[in-house]
Amino acid sequence: MLATAAVMTLNPLFLRHDLMIEMSRLEMAIEDARHHTSANDANAVAPLETKLARINEALSRLSA
Repeated sequence: MLATAAVMTLNPLFLRHDLMIEMSRLEMAIEDARHHTSANDANAVAPLETKLARINEALSRLSA
């Protein structure tokens, strides 16, 4: 049972799916932050955009 669980967590298909879900969540959070923050709080979006870029990079490496 434990071996099966380990294989499932390392399966690229599951990892790709999880990364795509996280990307969608981040995109929604960024959009929400942009609509609800003032111009002075633009720095609040930067960490989310950085995380989104890292996930996008991981997805591109996974596809290769």
